[in-house]
Amino acid sequence: MGSSSKKKSMKTKVIAVVIAIAIVLVVGFLNHESFDTMLPKIASIFGIEITPETVSKPEATKKPETTGAQNGENKNTGKTADGNYTDDSMEVYFFDVGQADAILVMTGGKTMLVDTGNAGDAEVTDKLTDKINLTHELKRLGVEKIDILVATHPHEDHMGSMYKIVKAFDVEDVYITAWEEKFSKNYYDRFWEAVEEKDVHVISPTTLSEKEIKAKVKDYNSNLEEGEEKLVYNASDYIRLGDTVDFGNAVVTMIAPASAEYSDTNDYSIVFMVEFEGVRLLLTGDAGKDSEEEMLKFAEETGFNLDCDILKVGHHGSRTANTEEFIAATKPEYAIIMVEEGNSYGLPDEEPIERLEKQNTVIYQTMEVGDIKLLINDGSYQFDFSYDYEVK
Repeated sequence: MGSSSKKKSMKTKVIAVVIAIAIVLVVGFLNHESFDTMLPKIASIFGIEITPETVSKPEATKKPETTGAQNGENKNTGKTADGNYTDDSMEVYFFDVGQADAILVMTGGKTMLVDTGNAGDAEVTDKLTDKINLTHELKRLGVEKIDILVATHPHEDHMGSMYKIVKAFDVEDVYITAWEEKFSKNYYDRFWEAVEEKDVHVISPTTLSEKEIKAKVKDYNSNLEEGEEKLVYNASDYIRLGDTVDFGNAVVTMIAPASAEYSDTNDYSIVFMVEFEGVRLLLTGDAGKDSEEEMLKFAEETGFNLDCDILKVGHHGSRTANTEEFIAATKPEYAIIMVEEGNSYGLPDEEPIERLEKQNTVIYQTMEVGDIKLLINDGSYQFDFSYDYEVK
């Protein structure tokens, strides 16, 4: 009887462990968490502690030769003695943060950071690690202030570390789809707490006119209890389709989102077309097919040119984005896919790759080349694959 009891007890424990692991994986998948993020949670089930720093990114395959739209020696990096960047050049860093996005753009002493990777990608630590520490890396590159911080959409692989960045840096403006009542996650709630604590100016995409927003503000204020703080309309708190953003000598245009409601969270992605010295860079977040259709419609109705030199491929190269029509309209010379080797989603999908190849687009994947530095100068641009974050 004792032996039978032990076997039943062991069986029950095994079943409980399997269920616990399954729950972690399912919840992680639904929240778009990387395996690096889920692994410590799984390990904790067995009583093993794994910090984010102990999970390293895969080694990159052989890096391609440095290349660009025009060959030739770079004449001016645009960097001054004090470490700032002049109007003569633009530097863009596509950080290899695994199955996530984190993109830094610098020009004319201005800094824009688009997304911040997963929750463990901006840890403040002195431990030796070969996993990127975004906070440390930005400081190593001389970043003291972030003029524009963009949360393309509220998934963990795009803004998991954003509250840490807000706490670590002076942030001027943050662009985010303001829908905190619809989305409640730990990293998201902590982001809003950090924004409020440091009084960061929040700018949100809207489809409403000034008159419509003022009417909503008035209605909101009329229902407040005595002593509750009233809302005040400020035109600078909103950005609309086709609006441009002040960013040095670059022209930054918001071309998505175009609607107030979507069935897919990814379609809320803020999409920016960045143009500098005639070179066009399209940053798409995880915008999917519906958003792409709206961008095509916007271009058709307004005459906006979707043609770009460099495309940050949508949704890590998923077939849920990157339609044939969108790829044909953007006609990128180069495409960057930010993706992790062996990711659980099997990305990138074959269809987007085939569509890009049909346009004779050169494709770089962070899982193959690691961090990517793009330098735009004198109307030409070059990729640098020798750049890599400094391990500290």
